[in-house]
Amino acid sequence: MEAFYQHKDIQLFYRKIGTGKTKVIAYHGFTRSSEDYLLFEDFCKEKYTIYAIDLFYHGKTTFNSKLWKSFSKGQLREILEGFLEHIHANVFELIGYSMGGRVALFTMEQFANRINHVYLLAPDGLKINFWNWLVTSTKAGKGIYGLTISNPGIVYGINSTGQKLNLLPSSMNKFLDINFKTKGMRLRVYRVWQLYRFITFKQSDLKRIIKKNRLSIDLVIGHKDPVVPPKMVKDFAEYIGSEVTLHSIRAGHDLFRPHVLDYLKKNVF
Repeated sequence: MEAFYQHKDIQLFYRKIGTGKTKVIAYHGFTRSSEDYLLFEDFCKEKYTIYAIDLFYHGKTTFNSKLWKSFSKGQLREILEGFLEHIHANVFELIGYSMGGRVALFTMEQFANRINHVYLLAPDGLKINFWNWLVTSTKAGKGIYGLTISNPGIVYGINSTGQKLNLLPSSMNKFLDINFKTKGMRLRVYRVWQLYRFITFKQSDLKRIIKKNRLSIDLVIGHKDPVVPPKMVKDFAEYIGSEVTLHSIRAGHDLFRPHVLDYLKKNVF
């Protein structure tokens, strides 16, 4: 089933997948959409009902970007609280992949006492991203990125020099290949980063929330992920402790591949 939830000028598109008793809110990754979660239907449909949302600047969700340039935590909570009421989700579980992992962490932060289980797939948001902060929170970063939207050679030059000086990781090459191909993609990177600039977390706060609410976390990472560093994810899992089950899979950042889905079916869901 496909539907929209209306919040002020926002039309939040979502897909309802499966007919199981357990409700799951699912968030996709950057450049992707709620359609990804249709791949979960075969092994989830009897246990779960998945509500997969098209996030902002993605899929069929529409909104006035001038009014919602950067979400405050209060604004984003209001949107999600209304959606949860709309689908009658008093108790639920969460899935967040990549960019959607940041939104999943925020949902966990705000509604932890209503959540039973959280599945984080190569999640963004476990640690504040320096480049994200630079581009969205400093005049110099905003100015440089504004130039790169039309002149991407600037970023490629900085990246090349940074790697020669051992100041930037080689994983930046993959990030640029994935996200900087076109002017539209470069603009969307900036808009998305700007939208979620205030949606950040301290790991100590996440640990406190997880411990206090006795949340179970399945944390999945590709062993050669060029976007979300596997070591950072493993360090986070060790920091949180026994509430987290870490799954390191032979994969890159794309976790919607047949062998990964087969692993998730057998070992996670």
